[in-house]
Amino acid sequence: MAEALNRLTPTHREVLVECFYQGRSVAEAAARLGVPAGTVKSRTHYALRSLRLVLAEMGVTG
Repeated sequence: MAEALNRLTPTHREVLVECFYQGRSVAEAAARLGVPAGTVKSRTHYALRSLRLVLAEMGVTG
């Protein structure tokens, strides 16, 4: 998973780390990252999509 996360853009990686690894809510992540909550939601959506593609490229299925 660490390798897959490293293949993401920094903005995608940081939003996933804040929301999933640190367990922060959208509002908390937005405050920490200094962006609107809607931006966190959007970045999370696209980050998860990118992560799925990276994992597929790596041969990880699920």
